[in-house]
Amino acid sequence: MSILFRRITPFIFLLLLVGCGVGEKNLKQAEVHYMLGLSYLKEQKPTLALQDFLRAAELNPENADIQAAIAQAYQIKKAYPEAEKHYLQALELSGNSPRLQNNLGALYLDMQRWDDAARYFRQASSNLLFATPEVALTGMGLAYFQQGNIPEAIAAYKKAIDQNPRYPRAYLLLGEVYSEMGKNDLAIEKFQRAISLAPNYSRAHFDLGVAYLKAEDQEKAKEVFREVRRLSPDSELGRLSEEYLKVLD
Repeated sequence: MSILFRRITPFIFLLLLVGCGVGEKNLKQAEVHYMLGLSYLKEQKPTLALQDFLRAAELNPENADIQAAIAQAYQIKKAYPEAEKHYLQALELSGNSPRLQNNLGALYLDMQRWDDAARYFRQASSNLLFATPEVALTGMGLAYFQQGNIPEAIAAYKKAIDQNPRYPRAYLLLGEVYSEMGKNDLAIEKFQRAISLAPNYSRAHFDLGVAYLKAEDQEKAKEVFREVRRLSPDSELGRLSEEYLKVLD
């Protein structure tokens, strides 16, 4: 089942909350460091981001958003115990925000703590104030799958699709479950649906190529692998597609 254990960033959110009980000057300086940290995260520089987030926390320690940002930077750096500590602190400061419950679920996926991941995703998805329950439901499905609970995984993915029929990741992961179950026709259908919603979705294209290989349709598989190579030439998926093409051509 390792095929489904991959990066969790699509499940992560940050909040924008206002600190209280802090001087106006400190609040402004904290906001500057926080925004700088966010810009470093976008540039994929988590160490620099963490430095600014920690400075922001010194100036405004009771801000849930800053604590969540620190946690995210630690998570990217794979410092999971530190990330957990700051997510829990952010969750308490925010009054159990469903977005931060979702973030904790994503962290526990990284930590392979499947029960904890499912629990926090469940809490987030059931909160009527959470704007994107399909994200948490998809995370919950992934946690169930890693536990080996296939029926619950499928149910969670289908519920995510019910919540948002245009969420491609739920179709992708549901397709991967069907592929693992040997239901290749259903897998192909879900991968194609994911691609129809997100034409540049390299993961969905790659999985579709593998599914075509299982169906012994080499021509369609080659067509799809060429598309993955075009979309993501320098990625792991692009390199794997190139290897498949060398064998198939």
